[in-house]
Amino acid sequence: MALVPKINICIQNKCNKIDIYEETGPYHATNNPEGWVNSGTVAANIDTSEITAANLKIQSYDGITLLDTITLYDGATNVYSGVAGAPLPASFLAVKDHPFAQADGVYKLVYTVTDGVTTFTNKNQKVLITCAIENCIEGLKNKVVTECDSTKLSTQKEILDQLELLLYGIQSAFSCADFVTATKRIANAKTICDNLCDCGCGDC
Repeated sequence: MALVPKINICIQNKCNKIDIYEETGPYHATNNPEGWVNSGTVAANIDTSEITAANLKIQSYDGITLLDTITLYDGATNVYSGVAGAPLPASFLAVKDHPFAQADGVYKLVYTVTDGVTTFTNKNQKVLITCAIENCIEGLKNKVVTECDSTKLSTQKEILDQLELLLYGIQSAFSCADFVTATKRIANAKTICDNLCDCGCGDC
């Protein structure tokens, strides 16, 4: 079985940066036959010392629009160098604080590694980003705690319930690979959050 590189991203709580984790792991005949190992050992695989180019592309969930390309190896950049266990590393933080300018949504990750002869690509991988919606919910929870006006409090609780139901619906649609529905619900939640007034204990 050939190498299948694995990767993941984690968005930071301000929604404007991501950390990128390389998760391929070392080869194991039973537990990880798609992992890193020298091509002289398993012909269909390579280790990180044999990489001649590698990058991560972030695309729209349908793969039509390229949104960002992050270089992981090109000679000048080498995220695999000096990593514990290299050239057969376990999971590691490859890139920290990479700028992320995308809104909440479903995105496709395409991780490509080559040794100059064979190109290896991750399996079809989608990620769900709901950072802004989650921050909106947390902000509304804080308002509920400090609100003094009973009418405003009732309204805020209703909106909070709507947002939490929408977030659950987004996550459910994503888990069922219904990315169209997930995207529509994300837009609905964004509309609600965008129309919230910034209220405290007093007038809006």
